[in-house]
Amino acid sequence: MLAQVKGKIVKKIPGKVFMATGPVVLEVTVPLNLSQNLPQEGEDYTLYTTLRLRGEVLELYGFNSWDNKIFFEKLISISSLGPRLALNILSVFEPEEFIEAVAKNDVKKLSEVPGIGPRRAEKLCVELRARLELSPQTQSPLWNEALSALLNLGFAEKEARKALKNVFKEGEDLTVLIKEALKRLSNG
Repeated sequence: MLAQVKGKIVKKIPGKVFMATGPVVLEVTVPLNLSQNLPQEGEDYTLYTTLRLRGEVLELYGFNSWDNKIFFEKLISISSLGPRLALNILSVFEPEEFIEAVAKNDVKKLSEVPGIGPRRAEKLCVELRARLELSPQTQSPLWNEALSALLNLGFAEKEARKALKNVFKEGEDLTVLIKEALKRLSNG
């Protein structure tokens, strides 16, 4: 299959990117936020892709990271989630954020995804909790306290999560954990 596509960006439209790979131009469906944050047309870029058969049409889906590609594939393996909803989820959340919202049964946060209302969010929480790999971090009070402290210090949630993910050890002293995360955040 097509696991990765390298090429020049020919055209970008919301939710799609057209990439030239030699004499062939591929139409790739991408999360909305990715299509808005791609480099300029004419620049080289790499997408991690998955090829799916929808009806009688082959559709190529692309992502900016291997993790997002794998997460998309996990999402669409769940019968109640199709590719469009999975793309909407990845347009709003990083995989870890979505898994945490499911673990915490955060219906309000899940309802931010286009196509997911409160009732569907509740149903998804029940269905997905058993299917998605809930990391020990998302269920740890220590993780939640450290994340809350970093957010209160003014750091963006995405960067705070990334820093914590790199330094998190269950049983670590909260102060030490926050100091280590702050070192990561200050080093960029």
